Parts: sequence; structure tokens; C-alpha cells
Amino acid sequence: MSIPPEYTPQGSGQAAMGAGWYDDPFTDHLQRYWTGTSWTKETRVKAERLPESPLPSPPAPPPIAPEPGDLKQVRDYLLPSILAVIFCAWPLAAFAVYFSIKSNSARKRGDMEEALRTSERARLFIILSIIATILIAAYLIWSVLTLDTSQLGENLIPQQ
Repeated sequence: MSIPPEYTPQGSGQAAMGAGWYDDPFTDHLQRYWTGTSWTKETRVKAERLPESPLPSPPAPPPIAPEPGDLKQVRDYLLPSILAVIFCAWPLAAFAVYFSIKSNSARKRGDMEEALRTSERARLFIILSIIATILIAAYLIWSVLTLDTSQLGENLIPQQ
């Protein structure tokens, strides 16, 4: 520790101390601010003497959404939902478009929690529309393959 300037003998060869917080020459547990030319009335507790908190602070919860600077991490699924409207079960895909637009709006507002939640809903409805389309296509294929075509058209031939 350096000796405070006013207690340093003149001409001892020591350089003058710059402005800052130094151990208070008048007390043992405080620091006092030195302006470079004189002591001020400002004091603070020494860093090693700061009282410790009685309870440790709880760990921070893991983030549930990306930080506001990470806007590209939240997908809005707008293009896949539009393609699902065109090629898949459109009633379900329409909900996907709705949630995609809400996700995009929330992301632009900076509400990352809402953007993430609506993005996941859009993704869910895209998946549901694809599954519904596969089930409908499988049913139609099964219906056509199991159709009895031997009696098809008997009623169309005129009887003589």
C-alpha cells in the first residue's frame, strides 16, 4: 500500500499519488478518495471488509428465448406454411399461416417469448397438415385399390 501524500515526507523521492480510492489514514476499515491534491469527505468500506450476503443468490434460470439481438434464431415458418396451404390440408395450414404472421410481428416488436411461442405453434400446424394430407392420400389410394370394378358400369349399358 502506498503512503498517503500528506503523510509522505517531502523530498523522499516518492512520486505523488494519482486521484483514486486509498486506505483511509484515519480509520482501519474505510477507504477515502484522494483527488490528487487533497483528501475528500467521501469514504467507503474496504473491499475485503464488505459484508457478505447471508444467502447466496439463486442461479439464474436458463433463458427460454433468444436474446433480443438474436432475431434470426426465431423462425417464423411463413414460406413452409404457405406451401402447406397449397399442397397439404389447407384448413390446418391456414392456422400455420396465421401463427407465422404473429411470430414475425412479435419478432419485429422485440417480444421474443411471444415470437418463439407462436413460431412453435406454426410449426405444429404445418406438421399436422402434412400428417392429415398423408392420411387422406393413403385412404384415397386404399379406396381405389380395393374398389370392385367388375360391376362398375352395368347400370350404364342399356338392357334389350
